[in-house]
Amino acid sequence: MQFIANLRRQTLDAFASHHISADGYLLSAHRITNPNLQLAVEVRNRGLPLFADNGTKQLIDSVIAQFSGRAREITREVKILRRQLGHLPRGRDVPIKLRKQADTLAESVLTDCTERSESIDPKQLIERQLKMNPTDLIAQEDFASTCLVALDLEREITGWTVERIAARNRRSLRLWQKVAENPLCQDTTVYAVLSAMDYNTARDAGKLAADAGVTSAAMGLAGVCGDLNATDFFVSGRASFKLTRPVPRRYVRLAQIVKGIADGYRDHSTSLERFHCLGLGAPSLLPIAAAALPAETGVTADATSPIHAAAKDRVLYDPENFGDRASTKEIVERILGGGNWPFLSPFTQSFKQRFGHDPESARRWWNTQGNPAISTEILRQPSDLTAALPLFCEANQHVRSIARDTWIAHNHWVLGELTEGRSGPQRREFAHQIIDHWLDGPATTTSRGLSAAKRILLA
Repeated sequence: MQFIANLRRQTLDAFASHHISADGYLLSAHRITNPNLQLAVEVRNRGLPLFADNGTKQLIDSVIAQFSGRAREITREVKILRRQLGHLPRGRDVPIKLRKQADTLAESVLTDCTERSESIDPKQLIERQLKMNPTDLIAQEDFASTCLVALDLEREITGWTVERIAARNRRSLRLWQKVAENPLCQDTTVYAVLSAMDYNTARDAGKLAADAGVTSAAMGLAGVCGDLNATDFFVSGRASFKLTRPVPRRYVRLAQIVKGIADGYRDHSTSLERFHCLGLGAPSLLPIAAAALPAETGVTADATSPIHAAAKDRVLYDPENFGDRASTKEIVERILGGGNWPFLSPFTQSFKQRFGHDPESARRWWNTQGNPAISTEILRQPSDLTAALPLFCEANQHVRSIARDTWIAHNHWVLGELTEGRSGPQRREFAHQIIDHWLDGPATTTSRGLSAAKRILLA
């Protein structure tokens, strides 16, 4: 498996400054500017893979913003019903009125998505993508199913059949075929973007793609990974399986979707050569995709999550704990309590050599101050503490910007270590090792989610 970094000046320069090559970069069609095209030239001159995304994210975000208010009303009704029933409603549990309301809204979402998608000029989109001189190109897609997932319009509530989602995949496959047959794309690997909401729709998508001759497929997974809901069941074929307690739905859905795609290709006795996971970057979720797909399938993933985790959440991925998230506040608390931070990435090592790292001085300050609770305010105020732990504090404005870039580069490096370019049986074996690491540790929301995912993967 390989992690593909989002192409930005800071990600490109950070790796180059340490003489490290990323596995590849991705640039979206909606982010094409002259400076970014120059970055693309640099990537190709280095002989690295460059993925040209189709720029659909902006359209998806617009649809979600337009329908989120009405969707929340349905979600509230579902939650009330769930509390009354003691489990997630489905089948006959869902009142006819609620089902009609959800179905009507889903139809409106579908219509809006189709109109937005049809407003795209396919020729212009391809021209924009080819300006990057990419090695890999993500074809135009139908993104209605992705929006339904993001709006919590689940099939058990809307009553939608597998065929309703299959129609969206057939449209995506028609869009893919136009790109794949374009003479200008003959030297580029073109990915068909599939969509699914669960195992059954994913398996059907795999069959459809295999029948269409797709050997390189992709799927938008940002909505799946960002789902904060829980589930207490999953369906596979005609069988329904109840979970002993609710788990994060993102783990269950990701395992079901990727396994479903693989099983759909297997049903067709066709090999899926490549699968790209758009928007998959959470360290605890990456091994699910790596374990679910066949050994012969090359797997890649990209996401902005290592950037957002650092820049927005002040989170570093822990390289000694398979990328477990640790905020700078938590890291400082760990150090003050007698622990430390593993400076294993070349980026944190360089920062430490340049600006220092003195846990003992930090602990002396903390003891002198009476062991105060660590807050964001403390980490931003000049003190012996912030001077001693500059990577995790923000008191010095000049150092702070360098630290942020270090966090971003470090997070990408950790994801690279977790994927590590393994392929074939080694990829799947390593993925299961990571999953088992989480399962062997303390019981957490993550471990419960991965336990359910493993159950699906091994079924």
